[in-house]
Amino acid sequence: EVVAVGQTLFNQTGATVQVILLWMAFYLLVSLTLSAMVNWYNRRVQLVER
Repeated sequence: EVVAVGQTLFNQTGATVQVILLWMAFYLLVSLTLSAMVNWYNRRVQLVER
């Protein structure tokens, strides 16, 4: 979906750099969100040492 939207924007406007920055921002947001969720889950299930 994101790639298809980017390709449509590129074909209609020719804004290559902006489309690539949009893709990078989207994937960075997804990556950071997943990382935060997994870290939160890891803290909840971590064994407590004495």
